[in-house]
Amino acid sequence: MRPTRETFEEWNEEHAGNHDLDKFYSHPNRLFRYIENKRINTLLHYINAGDDDKILDVGCGIGNILERISKGALYGIDISAIQIQRASKRLGNKVILIKCPGENMPFEAGFFDKIYCTEVFEHSLEPRMILIEMSRILKNGGIISLSIPNENLINFTKKLMLMFGMRRILEPKESNWDLASKNNLDEWHLHNYSLGLIKEQVKGIFEILNRKSIPFFFIPFRYVLKLKKANE
Repeated sequence: MRPTRETFEEWNEEHAGNHDLDKFYSHPNRLFRYIENKRINTLLHYINAGDDDKILDVGCGIGNILERISKGALYGIDISAIQIQRASKRLGNKVILIKCPGENMPFEAGFFDKIYCTEVFEHSLEPRMILIEMSRILKNGGIISLSIPNENLINFTKKLMLMFGMRRILEPKESNWDLASKNNLDEWHLHNYSLGLIKEQVKGIFEILNRKSIPFFFIPFRYVLKLKKANE
């Protein structure tokens, strides 16, 4: 059942408790790991973290990506208490972690030099509201980097692999994880993301400076975008 504003946090917390995101990043299949590492590397390339930058991860989850950044003052927010607890255990004092919704973050206008948000909007109730808030707390001249899944291609590929008896590629026995073969929209996703949808959502808020299809332009399972504030 689709959550409401009143039930969203409870709904999200239930999913956060049910899914170990470490399994997502450490999948036994090399191709899975290659795709996810290429997404993250592209995201961090667009951020281009500097020593003096204030950098925010919106929807930081368990802190896998913050763990890879060695420069700047690092911040992470997530609406899930479970994820903040997991990230804190992973990151220690390296990052300032705050539990709050992406639509209402406790930072002054123009606080951050760089902001990134990866594989979050599909789980969010109102992605455009998060984009507006990200624009508010980003400095003029700052950079946003975000990634989204290409839902239709991902789900079509899963369906095809299952049809041809390739479940164990998606879910090796040693992974002990049954999420990979499920239709994204039946599980933790609220929006059927595509390049067209994210372009529509950022319109009037951000301008797209660059875009990369992951892993390749002809197989775009993910899109990573580099943005700046509109009308700067």
